[in-house]
Amino acid sequence: MIRIKTYNPLLFMLFALAFFSCNSDDDAKPEDSEEITATKEKLVGDWKLVSSTIDNENVSPSEFKCLKNSTATFDQDGTYELTFLKLGSGSTDLCSRTDAQSGNYTVIGLNRVTFFNFDSEIELIDDTLQITSKVTNGNGEQDQIDVFIRSDNAELEENAEEATDNLETDGQETDDDDDNTFDGTEVIQIVLGKWKIDADQDCLQENTIEFKPQSVFEFIQHKKTFNRRDLLDYNVSVSYPFPASIKATIPKGNDVVVFDTDAECQFIKTSTLEYVVKDEKTIVLKNISGIKLLLEDSYTIKLIYTFTDSNANEQVREFVYKKI
Repeated sequence: MIRIKTYNPLLFMLFALAFFSCNSDDDAKPEDSEEITATKEKLVGDWKLVSSTIDNENVSPSEFKCLKNSTATFDQDGTYELTFLKLGSGSTDLCSRTDAQSGNYTVIGLNRVTFFNFDSEIELIDDTLQITSKVTNGNGEQDQIDVFIRSDNAELEENAEEATDNLETDGQETDDDDDNTFDGTEVIQIVLGKWKIDADQDCLQENTIEFKPQSVFEFIQHKKTFNRRDLLDYNVSVSYPFPASIKATIPKGNDVVVFDTDAECQFIKTSTLEYVVKDEKTIVLKNISGIKLLLEDSYTIKLIYTFTDSNANEQVREFVYKKI
């Protein structure tokens, strides 16, 4: 007697699922490969930290002045290195603490990366690399999110035209003024008071200088807009891309800078310095070697700014100020 095996629907369904699952995996491989290649191309290279928040609050400028120098590097061979710079402990304010992390990474899908021997969560979001870590402070355990962008990102480039209008007043100390013996009393009587730049450009025309008693010199500079490089220069952490509104007042050395996206002139820098009369025509700023003022007559001063551009070439710009 011949037995005819009965049809088993459950067995058939399991066989069909296995068959289609294998086919689905085979079909997905080319797509996954493209995703992995695209993600690796996006990841490999050098990254620079531009924003740091703790529980969605930007870290303070005093913390960010070190953190902003943190970097991340991902190599084609599957290795990575992260270097975080932090403020030193004790009385020093130098960025003397370095937290370095290195190891291997594996791209497992579109914008998905796994990291060995690294506890923090790392994500590729749009044009950013975001690292989420746990920090413990007086408020308990909190999330710190550090945002990196590619080091060749256009937001980190210097605007050459704006850079020449924004005179640096953070120069290196010099001792050239210690042996000055010229009696500048008569010159001081002429220059005391406020002077305004002779210019017709937006915001630049608002620049003023003021000679005050006790050799105090106040220099106020205006710019129509600011960029991320300006924010980094003054240790300001903001999200990427730029938030709709930014308002911050930042003291740094001799300068106080106001960032305000709602203002007509969004960047205002006030520098309080000390001036020295070298002769009947020449005034210099103490410890600022790149700026010299020439008294042309009782109502006209020429400010001469000497600086080195990004190509290591010396450049000179001149601005005329009229007494108010």
